[in-house]
Amino acid sequence: MIDKSRLRPVKFVIAVILFAYLSYFIHAGAVGIDLLDAGLSSLATIKVNGFFTGLFTVISWLASPGRDVLWMVLLAFLLYGFKYKIQALWSLALMAGGVVLDFIFKHLIARDRPIGHLASDDGYSYPSGHTLGTFLLVATIIIIIVPEIDNYRLAQIIKWASIIWLLLVMVARVYLQAHYPTDTIGAVLLGWLWVEVMSWLYIAYAPRLLNWRLFYRSYL
Repeated sequence: MIDKSRLRPVKFVIAVILFAYLSYFIHAGAVGIDLLDAGLSSLATIKVNGFFTGLFTVISWLASPGRDVLWMVLLAFLLYGFKYKIQALWSLALMAGGVVLDFIFKHLIARDRPIGHLASDDGYSYPSGHTLGTFLLVATIIIIIVPEIDNYRLAQIIKWASIIWLLLVMVARVYLQAHYPTDTIGAVLLGWLWVEVMSWLYIAYAPRLLNWRLFYRSYL
């Protein structure tokens, strides 16, 4: 199901380099990062009669880290029920690893949240946990669910709807002043490199899991 792409090491290295550079500049308080955040924030904070405030509040609530975990658990449950047992384990491990990585880098970078953020948005700002969790959920849908849909049009609708949802979550977190734009970009880069790692692990170990009774008759 997950292809043995020769470009995977290249994509992984690119993701690591971009994430490392962004993390370093943010931690160092580089002026260029502040200017980038200011410019991108100005594009995402246009308020029209409170409509966007309500819309993005709902989006942010649905995409909270805790609910991202819940959505992934539900997705894994469905995958397991439809005989995609190894993929179910993979999706849970993907999300669990993302939660750990988010915690680690939040405390390593220790970036304060933007001034004016809601009291409910506590903790450090970088990377965005909402964005990271959503990225991993979207990646699972695109990698595992979409290729198994026979109807091409439906598959494309689900794929692009998932991508649009990710973009809306990123905009919502900036709009609500819970994160800087680079917090969401960093989350996407972190999610990207973690997906590449987990994809390699799937290719290396998924066939071996077929011998386990728990994964008997699972699709690969």
